[in-house]
Amino acid sequence: MGDPVLIRLLRLCIDIEKRAVSMYRRLAGSFEPGPLHDFWRGMSIQESRHVAYWNNLMELAEQRRIRNVFDDPGRIETELSDICGRLVELDGAWPGSMDVRTSFLFAYKAEFYILHPSFAALFHLMRAETREPSPEDDYDKHIGGIVVALRRHGTADPELELIADLTARLWARNRELAVQLANIKSLRNLVPICMHCKNVRNDKGYWDKVERYVESRSPMQFSHGICPDCIVKYYPDLADINK
Repeated sequence: MGDPVLIRLLRLCIDIEKRAVSMYRRLAGSFEPGPLHDFWRGMSIQESRHVAYWNNLMELAEQRRIRNVFDDPGRIETELSDICGRLVELDGAWPGSMDVRTSFLFAYKAEFYILHPSFAALFHLMRAETREPSPEDDYDKHIGGIVVALRRHGTADPELELIADLTARLWARNRELAVQLANIKSLRNLVPICMHCKNVRNDKGYWDKVERYVESRSPMQFSHGICPDCIVKYYPDLADINK
């Protein structure tokens, strides 16, 4: 079993995406077969791909093939839980009937919650960790698709146009923050190592044996041997015997 905190985070991500799938399916069902029905159905299919992505990450986490990348995972968990709660509230406020304009307002509300910085950070940081396909780029098309559909169906007005612009800018900004966070983490992952004895400086500023440092941060354990060059340098008699 992997890191329980990371697994809880991924379960929240899966829950969020499943709720988005359900919402877009309900939106599709609110309209007769036609372009708008097909559009909302397509949005639900995109969200289903995102669910598959998180399920894949969950498998990797359970196999301990990825690690928690957050300095404060408790805060991230709280924020994702809050997103789930807001989506539940949105689902509970579903109107009895749905016109075109109301459907776009509901979609924008849901995307506003999902496009929280913690979600963008999870997309970006987990992509760096796993090298697996991420929905990060897909969300650009996802958000842009709503804007295009809004205009195509003739429901655009100053209010909805503003919401569309703010949603697109929010996602772009959150992606920038995610990249900045990844860069900060890369700098933090630089480990000072002594050029002579090869001891490393830990997070508290003390110098440690490299073996102890690595073992304290991973399940890896060291066994010791001696390489051919060191046999010649330190045990020349043994080197002669082995010739």
